[in-house]
Amino acid sequence: MYPVLFHLGPLTIHAYGVLLALGAGLGLVLLSRLARKSGLDPERLTSLALWVLLAALAGARLMFVLLEPAGFLKAPWRFFYIWQGGLVFYGGVIAGLAVGLLLARRWGIPLLAMMDCFAPALALGQAFGRLGCFMAGCCYGRESDLPWAVTFTHPLTLAPPGIPLHPTQLYSAGALLLIFAFLMWLWPRRRAAGQVFFAYGVLHGLARVIIEQFRGDWRGPEVVWGLTPTALMGLGLAVGCAVGLVVLHRRRGA
Repeated sequence: MYPVLFHLGPLTIHAYGVLLALGAGLGLVLLSRLARKSGLDPERLTSLALWVLLAALAGARLMFVLLEPAGFLKAPWRFFYIWQGGLVFYGGVIAGLAVGLLLARRWGIPLLAMMDCFAPALALGQAFGRLGCFMAGCCYGRESDLPWAVTFTHPLTLAPPGIPLHPTQLYSAGALLLIFAFLMWLWPRRRAAGQVFFAYGVLHGLARVIIEQFRGDWRGPEVVWGLTPTALMGLGLAVGCAVGLVVLHRRRGA
């Protein structure tokens, strides 16, 4: 829609970067509040979150490069042009989770309680990130003749211009806001540490698999069952977290 918000002298302010930063900021504020309610050190958890965020951004960008290496082999400095889109969520999950687990163990933070604090904050931050995708035109949908199809016309848009498309970015943002609302409802009612995070994983993974079917941008070749690598990662996340919920339930019943 509007990839560039405005120019400040030689500096270009991109909508994607602004919304990504806004989502990260709101997520950190929420994380701090949930940490305090959980009896965790909010400052320590916020510090950990900043390291996780940096690792997640690098991992998400690296995964995108691995899926579309051609454009980066000729111009490797484009790795840092994240305002042009190109962040694969599951690459961020792998890198962010690895750093988060390492620091949580080193700093003595209860892992499952920490993950429960992260889940709603992550869903909220992602929702704003997807709005940034919509503004930039990345993560666009397939061609559509539905009444709510969106046509991108801005000359700097990353979506195919002049073609009505599924607004998959808004599908994702809407799904994430619903997941966020559910997690905030569940959080004070959780019966075991880890329940909120595993619920997030199931819901996010399933939403990703469904919405992926309407995506029109390249996310790798279909691997199995007509699913792309990112859709398979979403399915794997949903299944893995469903198993986690079952384990928690059995432990409570034991």
